[in-house]
Amino acid sequence: MPTCLLCKKDVTSGYVVCGDCAETMKPGTMQPVLYGFAAWLGKTMAKNNTPVPCPMCIFAKSDACLDPSMCCKGVTAWFRAKADEFMETSGHDGILGRLKTVCPFPKVFEDVDDADSYGPGEPRRKIGHTRADYDDFRWWNTFWGCHCDLATPKMANEIDQTYEALTAKDALHSLNALRRFCWSHPEAQAGPEADEEFNFYLVGETCDFWVRLITREKDYNMYLNAYAKAESGQEAD
Repeated sequence: MPTCLLCKKDVTSGYVVCGDCAETMKPGTMQPVLYGFAAWLGKTMAKNNTPVPCPMCIFAKSDACLDPSMCCKGVTAWFRAKADEFMETSGHDGILGRLKTVCPFPKVFEDVDDADSYGPGEPRRKIGHTRADYDDFRWWNTFWGCHCDLATPKMANEIDQTYEALTAKDALHSLNALRRFCWSHPEAQAGPEADEEFNFYLVGETCDFWVRLITREKDYNMYLNAYAKAESGQEAD
C-alpha cells in the first residue's frame, strides 16, 4: 500500500498525498518536503542520464547539462518550477524578489585587510555582519562589527531595516520559509557538496549585502554581511 509523501501514513491506492496533508497545501505555498522530493528526483535522474542533454534540464542548451552536478540542479529547478506552476505559486515579491544569485559587486572582496592568524583578512569596506538563527519560535540575532567607522547613521538604519525585511512575515519568517526560498534557487548553492548553504546578494541604497543562508537545524541560519558602497566616499584607507 502506498504512503503519503508528507506524513508517511498509509493511503488508498492512487493517492500520493493524504487528505489531511492536502488540506494544508494552500495556493501560494509549497511544502518543504515537495522541494526536497524534487531535489532527490533531480539527483536520481542526473545519475541515470545518458551523455546527451535532457530536454527538461534548464541547462539543456549548454554543455553544463553534461556535468552530473549541474544537470541535477537543472532538472531539480525544472521540477520545482512545474510544482510552483501547478500550485499557482507566484514569483517572490518584496525584498526576496530583489535578491540576486550572482554577486554584482565582486570588487568588494578583492580589497581585503592583511590576513591575521585566524585566516584571510576581511574586505576593507565591510561594516559588519548580523548572525541569526531560528529556534522554531522566533529569530535571534547578534551584530558583529568589522569596520564600524565606515557606517553612517543612514547605513546603520539600512542594515537594521534589511534584516527586519528579510525576517518579516512575507519573507524568511521561519526556517521552513528560508528552506523553501533556498530550494527554489538551486543555482545559489554554495558548492556541489554544500547543499545546505546558499549565497544571495542585495544592492542597497547606502550598503551592499551578501546574504548567506543555511538550511540546517540547530545552526546559525543567516549571515547578513554589510559593505559600504565605494561611491559613498567611505572607502577604507
